[in-house]
Amino acid sequence: MEIGNLFLLFSLTTSVFSAVFFLTALKSRNIRYAKIAEDLLYASTSACFAALMLLTYYFLTDNFSVWYVYANSNLEMPTLYKLSAVWAGKEGSLLLWSFLTLLVTSLYISKRKDLTELKVGLIMSAFSSYLLIILEFTSNPFVTIPYLSTNGYGLNPLLRTFEMVIHPPVVFLAYSLSALLFSVVLFNSAKGSSASDQRAIARLSWIFLTLGIVIGGWWAYRTLGWGGFWGWDPVENASLLPWITLTLYFHLRKHRELFAYLTFTFVLFATFVTRGGIISSVHSFGSDYSGYLYLAPLLASLIPIFSRIRDFENIKSLCSPILPVLFSSAFIIVFMGTVANLMVKVERSYYLITFLPIFAMITLLAVLKIKKMNSTAKLIHAGLILLFLGSFSVWLFETHETLILGSENGFRLEDIWLNEDYEKLTVVAKIQTPYGVVHPAYVIYKIERKERGVSSVEIVSYPWKDEYFAITDFDLKKKSAVLEHYTIPLISCVWLGSALMVAGVILRGFYSRL
Repeated sequence: MEIGNLFLLFSLTTSVFSAVFFLTALKSRNIRYAKIAEDLLYASTSACFAALMLLTYYFLTDNFSVWYVYANSNLEMPTLYKLSAVWAGKEGSLLLWSFLTLLVTSLYISKRKDLTELKVGLIMSAFSSYLLIILEFTSNPFVTIPYLSTNGYGLNPLLRTFEMVIHPPVVFLAYSLSALLFSVVLFNSAKGSSASDQRAIARLSWIFLTLGIVIGGWWAYRTLGWGGFWGWDPVENASLLPWITLTLYFHLRKHRELFAYLTFTFVLFATFVTRGGIISSVHSFGSDYSGYLYLAPLLASLIPIFSRIRDFENIKSLCSPILPVLFSSAFIIVFMGTVANLMVKVERSYYLITFLPIFAMITLLAVLKIKKMNSTAKLIHAGLILLFLGSFSVWLFETHETLILGSENGFRLEDIWLNEDYEKLTVVAKIQTPYGVVHPAYVIYKIERKERGVSSVEIVSYPWKDEYFAITDFDLKKKSAVLEHYTIPLISCVWLGSALMVAGVILRGFYSRL
């Protein structure tokens, strides 16, 4: 048996027994069983980490006898991209998620020694075990192929970016923290140190959810060549849903635990959308029956919501403050637009007509109340205001033109040539524009997969706008090229606003600990 499979089986076995001993300790109130459960949890975490490191080693050493390595790498690929390829596919990303879930559970358990620890350990060990079962039996990254290949199939060119090194770890750390938040809120009181722990975990979850969305937007903007950072793709929308519910969690005094539960529920919903293949998306892993296995924990996450519905007293009291109404409306709009893609293609105009006005009203409330806020809250909400200004400008006032390069409109193709190295062919254009000379390129990788080409955009940035250039077609013999040119106003406000929001939440957490 492949040694990676042994690591996975050991991690799965110890995780299952960890959950069993946590349950036994709860029933018997025997500290010895709790200690065994904790040790088993640490053993499961270590074995899962060993599996992740082994897979990384296989990528770095070009072990194409492993199918997952063969399907996502090749000899000529730089080391950085081989590292990102570890979690570029559904198998590797699930292994990463399993490890991070075990890791955050281990860190939480190591710092707490009470009854709540046992309950949280039980839920998190059970969830980790479920992920490991899916990993071992339906999405195993250590499956070998019966022949020795001299080279791999190659990584999708769209994923050959630095952002892919950090984006999946950030996203899956956010997902793991949302599971921990669910478990802690489920068993903790909302007073004293318990409330402090909840806020700290929720704050970390929000930071990493936000970073995941922003890094994804930055990657899309600089890689896909369509001049945007948010395309209202179903998978993008699904990632926005838990962000909205967690943001609402921080703005409520009553019933906030409901939105802690919903955050994890919609993390699982986003996973189902991405891995189930039920909705067509550039971000999905394609149609795969294993994606339907995420429905089981999704439905289980709804149990505390329905079982405690009476504890939420008068749930319609959420409808009295205007901010929860606005956030809830934004959530419903995005959710309905995402689900509607099962039957029809939902156009961008739907979100601009429905979501954008609500975003504007939320921003207006921030403007009206910002003077009464403390310094960190001001920073967060100043970031929100900038984010709205940037998004509003990009979505409504971006301009686009497709040019067959000649001498029209001040654009002139001065030269176009081909560079070649051991990894790729690069078509580079030298174009005279009203904004100076730019050199957008089109890269064609020497790989077996059908998707081999990707635009390498060039951006001329000003404080108030970006001029964005991408080549989509070319003819080297005729010395011609097709250029996509976008003028994108206030896009810098999107990046600056996002940075201020994250910085504000980090500082808020720092000052709350002083």
